[in-house]
Amino acid sequence: MSRRHRAQGGYTLIEVLASMAVLATGLMGILALQGSTTATNQRAQEITMATNVARRWQERLRRDGLQWTAPSQSNAVSNIQNTWYLRPLQTQVNTGWVIPAQPMGLTAAPEFAAADYFGNDVPVASNDRYYCTHVRLVQLVPNELVRAEVRVWWYRRGGTRLPAYDNCGTTSALGTMGQDTTNLRWVYLTQTIARHEL
Repeated sequence: MSRRHRAQGGYTLIEVLASMAVLATGLMGILALQGSTTATNQRAQEITMATNVARRWQERLRRDGLQWTAPSQSNAVSNIQNTWYLRPLQTQVNTGWVIPAQPMGLTAAPEFAAADYFGNDVPVASNDRYYCTHVRLVQLVPNELVRAEVRVWWYRRGGTRLPAYDNCGTTSALGTMGQDTTNLRWVYLTQTIARHEL
């Protein structure tokens, strides 16, 4: 065969199959990376939204502390009972983990312990519930200083939805839910709230 005929010859079947195998391997890698990126982006979105929900609850607790103004020089009796969320501390030092209750008479802008996927407040029994909030209050200095802990949780992908976690958690489950890292994801925020000096 002449040199000219050899130069015009096409690819052999083996060469075509080898190049297709290399291309297929590259495409499979790209597809796997795409799936991993999507899952990571969703997880980051969930953490960001849960952190925003926790911050909103910390602001609500801080706002609540503005109503706690006594004891003072003019009033020796604590008026912590005038608050919405700090009120349980008038009879106890530590509330343990609780689901914050909707304040009485607050109807214009409801404050629920549950939030939907976009962070909007929804009732804890709502089918749109995606995030749930728990609060733990501890008196550090009686009638002066409170530690307010907020935790927001949601289900992991593929996590088991246990009946004890319905409606943001049963009273008996609230104390142990924080240890469940198999089914749930968590965000915790802590702050101190001082009695508001007039």
